[in-house]
Amino acid sequence: MRKKSLIILSILLLVVGFASVATNLIMNASLKVGYNNTFESDVVFIKTNTEGTAQISEDGKKITYDAKKISAMNEETNLTFWVKNKNTQYDADVTINCGLNEASSTLNDLVNISVSPSSFTLVSNEFKTGEVKITLNGVVTEETTGTFTCELVATPSEREVPGVITDTCINDLNGADPVISGDLVPVELADNGNVTYSDQGYDWYNYCEQKWANAVILVDSPSKTYNVGDTIQESDIESYFVWIPRYRYKLFHINQADGYENKLSESIAQEIEIEFESKDTPVSNGTQDGEWLTHSTFTNFDVNGLWVGKFETGYKGSTSVATAQVSSSDPTKIQVKPNVNSWRNNSIGNFFKAMYNYNRELDSHMMKNTEWGAVAYLSHSRYGINTEVRINNHSSYLTGYAANTKDASGSTTANHPYNTETGYLASTTGNITGVYDMSGGSWEYVAGYIDGKAGSSGLTLTEIRETYTKYIDVYASDSSTTTYSRRILGDATGEMGPFYLSGNYRNNWYDDYSLFVESSNPWFGRGGVCGDGSGAGRFYFHRGTGGGNSNNSARLVLLG
Repeated sequence: MRKKSLIILSILLLVVGFASVATNLIMNASLKVGYNNTFESDVVFIKTNTEGTAQISEDGKKITYDAKKISAMNEETNLTFWVKNKNTQYDADVTINCGLNEASSTLNDLVNISVSPSSFTLVSNEFKTGEVKITLNGVVTEETTGTFTCELVATPSEREVPGVITDTCINDLNGADPVISGDLVPVELADNGNVTYSDQGYDWYNYCEQKWANAVILVDSPSKTYNVGDTIQESDIESYFVWIPRYRYKLFHINQADGYENKLSESIAQEIEIEFESKDTPVSNGTQDGEWLTHSTFTNFDVNGLWVGKFETGYKGSTSVATAQVSSSDPTKIQVKPNVNSWRNNSIGNFFKAMYNYNRELDSHMMKNTEWGAVAYLSHSRYGINTEVRINNHSSYLTGYAANTKDASGSTTANHPYNTETGYLASTTGNITGVYDMSGGSWEYVAGYIDGKAGSSGLTLTEIRETYTKYIDVYASDSSTTTYSRRILGDATGEMGPFYLSGNYRNNWYDDYSLFVESSNPWFGRGGVCGDGSGAGRFYFHRGTGGGNSNNSARLVLLG
């Protein structure tokens, strides 16, 4: 009996130790100024992001925040906020001080409230992002609710030259924020390639600054256990991924006719207008130029985004060009890393099944043609490099490299790794956070085919139509080399027209090769190969039988 009583007592103490705390945050932005009557209304909160709910007051001076409940030691709840100085005459020195209200003083020893940054300067028309973090650092015996206030103090400083009001880009994905689940570990990459376990704070990503969110999957048995803030050894990383948030884009060239025309005198490449949105936002269904269309790759799976392989897929254990050429569907051989030989000479069917079985919890699969388009379009917007990416001309098919010049053909010497100034130019962002190998390297098979034509893929039509239907884009059965009107909007094929003939069919954006699928070559290939020079690029599209080739690879995608 005594032993039984002790066990019951231990359980009771455990329950008490994990009682919960509910925190309610009220942020009162009180502007203290000594002069200029208009300044007070011009420094305001403009956006928030939180796991709880937040509401900005009509005048922009207060955020009312209902935080998520925290109950475990060191558990956190966070609020990200954006503050903007809309005044053209004055800069602002801003300080934010947070503290518990007097009625909530019993929580002083139980929670820690921090603001980062707590002081900063906002020049005219500038905005900054900050984060309030509430951490439970004590043990409570009953549920407790507390409120606290953050005071924003802005002191004006007159400018010598008036500021100019411009369009504001806010680091807010409108609910399409990165989803970390399963084996994914959020990381930040230093310019030299060092990888740090991220706390997912407000600076983890900033798409306005072309800083895309990154994550990794570790090898089955890493050499150590990693925690937030730790540097992760490269040898412990199996695969790198980059987040592509769900978005809609403004249609710009939907009426491309079949056939080709003369080459234009200059490139018609343009910034693609993009707006992020969550899957809870009503879908945009534009059908004409100038209208908005939610990109189909996100509606196909009803997701808030994709985790795209940062590099072409490599073959684990290969040490040379030859040993990376393997016909296999073994998912355990997949690696997505820089400076490895691309896995080549493999059929569509083998690539597809290896990637499908790589991580079913994260709905892994081979990149679709429309998913390639989703990455390409984001990269050619204000959120990406918004120009041509540098070709990977490494003739040994090493991942993550960039040529000395944008159109250089294959070479093992005139190239630069991903973590160098020149290497960044081969990224979709122009920095280390983007997606690499979308121009050159190996040309990549994608899951997109002509209806009824499985070719040499090794997949049966029954598998394609029944088992894997949502993982493969289907194109019209009468498609041929220049039937550009058969494109799927958003796949970065027909919308890149008009097209012209110069040795091969090319587009008038960056002169990338542009050949549509046809019956004897029913599967799409993207990006071009290391020796393609100016014909390679992320707007390159070609076709293949679906069988293995010494130049072909593929890319891995996870669902968010």
